[in-house]
Amino acid sequence: MPRKKKPRRRKVYSIAHGFHDGAVFACGPERKPSEKRIKEEGIYVCPDGVFKEDLRSPTEWQSWDVEQRVKTVTILANRLNTRRAIRELVLPELEEIQNSLVEINERLKRLEHKASV
Repeated sequence: MPRKKKPRRRKVYSIAHGFHDGAVFACGPERKPSEKRIKEEGIYVCPDGVFKEDLRSPTEWQSWDVEQRVKTVTILANRLNTRRAIRELVLPELEEIQNSLVEINERLKRLEHKASV
């Protein structure tokens, strides 16, 4: 039986299209910029592989056709719902974990102080 080749996983580089507040409504793949171009143009490649952002004004949105607007508002609504879910579900849990770590740290310091005395 022939061996299966392991799939090559290459980082995808892209250009993001969004608004100035960081909301991205479209993203397209692009060739990786060369090291020379990165250095010469001072390009920053974020951890997500985005090396260029095309930022738009929200007032420009009104001139788009209906299909573009529908897709964009759906994406922005998903972004908003995700942010709300994180704020409601994840952040309180993280705060509890942080408080527990502070308590553990304080107990550890007390124990170390008692051991050194």
